[in-house]
Amino acid sequence: MKLNPQQAPLYGRCVVTVQLSDEELAADDRGVDYFLLFAGSTQRHLTSTLRSSHDTLQALCPAHDCCEVVLVTLCSATQTPSRDPEDPAPCPGCVAPLAEHRFSFVQDLAFDMAQFLVSTAGRADGLDGALLLDECQIPVQECERLDENLALALRHLVLPPGWSLMGSKQANSTGEPGKPLHAVPC
Repeated sequence: MKLNPQQAPLYGRCVVTVQLSDEELAADDRGVDYFLLFAGSTQRHLTSTLRSSHDTLQALCPAHDCCEVVLVTLCSATQTPSRDPEDPAPCPGCVAPLAEHRFSFVQDLAFDMAQFLVSTAGRADGLDGALLLDECQIPVQECERLDENLALALRHLVLPPGWSLMGSKQANSTGEPGKPLHAVPC
């Protein structure tokens, strides 16, 4: 089994492609489903796959709770009985591990930006540092991708109790509305 990519951001949501070897392909795979088990130090995720070609599977990478290398196990589950006594999963509903590969969950720019925005919400000077992005002249397509990843990262973050995008009630006591995230131009 070969995985591509071999790493993903903590918030997941990227497509992982699995290239199967001849040994991992079932002789008659009409009744076989493949799954990926992502096993880390504190979390395990089981994700289904879709076949994109005879020897290629695709899966949506799950989100993970910390930066670490996890073990990804390719598993097969049979729906129909096998006629081959040497088959590792001869009974219906049997699950068999087929291969293992290491995979890394990493923190990326979008996750760093999400943490920055959460920590500065409600502060009058909170977005001053973010305005530097405007000077970088990031291409529109890159800005759109960063915006999508930022939204995913914000959904993944564990927010402090009582956290609000506008900050605390005292910070907004002037009656002025807070700046939306999209106030930072690309």
